[in-house]
Amino acid sequence: MSLLTVTGYAVRRHLHFHWRRVTAVALVAGGALTALSGCSVTFPTPTPPAPSVSLINGGKDGVVIPLHVERADEDHARLGLPVELDGKPVYVALDTGTQGVRVLKSVLPGSSYASAALSSTLLLANGAQVSGASVKLAMSVAGSKPVPIDAQAVDTVTCQPTSKRCVAIDGYTGEFGWAFSGLFGVGAAQPDDTCCTQPLRALAGHIGERYVVHASFDKPYLLLSPSSAITKDYTMVPMTVAQDGTVQWPRGCINVGDKMTFCAPLVFATATTGMIRIETDTAPNWTGDDSVGKVLVQGNYNAAIGSGNWVHRYDDAQVTIVKAKPGANRIVIGLMGMQNIDVLFDFPRAQLGLHASRAAEKLMP
Repeated sequence: MSLLTVTGYAVRRHLHFHWRRVTAVALVAGGALTALSGCSVTFPTPTPPAPSVSLINGGKDGVVIPLHVERADEDHARLGLPVELDGKPVYVALDTGTQGVRVLKSVLPGSSYASAALSSTLLLANGAQVSGASVKLAMSVAGSKPVPIDAQAVDTVTCQPTSKRCVAIDGYTGEFGWAFSGLFGVGAAQPDDTCCTQPLRALAGHIGERYVVHASFDKPYLLLSPSSAITKDYTMVPMTVAQDGTVQWPRGCINVGDKMTFCAPLVFATATTGMIRIETDTAPNWTGDDSVGKVLVQGNYNAAIGSGNWVHRYDDAQVTIVKAKPGANRIVIGLMGMQNIDVLFDFPRAQLGLHASRAAEKLMP
């Protein structure tokens, strides 16, 4: 992998961010009028920043790829990563909560790609859903050698039936069409999602088999192939290995004040903007019940999450409890809940490493 340097990077990022903010204000105003007239909204294709990498100890301790903080959908933050798809620079949102590249079909440089799988649909936590067939194309990250992957070519962005007036009501979301052109899913596998190739694990030389995601807004980054010296203070917990060999999220538990204790797969999802989201197929006895996809309760509670020997506590955490379909229980720690937590994905050992800058944190006003 080549080491890329970027001249005038800070200036370009400032201008890029300023343009995006000004354009967003104008487009939101125009979008409101367009929504009234029943027409769709078209946004200009997001322009990716120049890619860059740096080596720690000449690469012996890892390869650092900077991430970029962008704002979209009610000013919520996302982490952006510039990549190349089929030789074209594309700006995508890094998502540790899903697996695979999902990109707007209209952004891809080619018009005809070999099919990898039939159309599938991904439900997003913001009430949107994206659909499209899986196709085969070449992918590169920060100057790496292009590798073939199966990716979802998204041709439909809509609201879920249970959230008819979601952020995708005009056919776009922050991840698909506004701030980014898609999702770059680098998480563990989930039982109901077999759409696409995990992109980092597909990189040449196995450089993406182990990596750290540092999601802090101060200086977010992706660290490929970290050495044991870098990760020595991480607490390792076993991931779940399915019968077919796929490596899935570990089991974990959450305690919500004196209200409930709930155990399920523990998912860290940088594209989910909230702090803690509990998806349960059985409504707690203190919330009342509702249909699948509906929010049962939302509020601030003292909470503690844990897996194996690792525990992290939040004071006054934002907690959302959602009714899930049968068997789809999950505990999702979103981007705001990952500001003091680094996550190490170690697929060769089927382990997840967790390290917090402090054992407990309080929601800032």
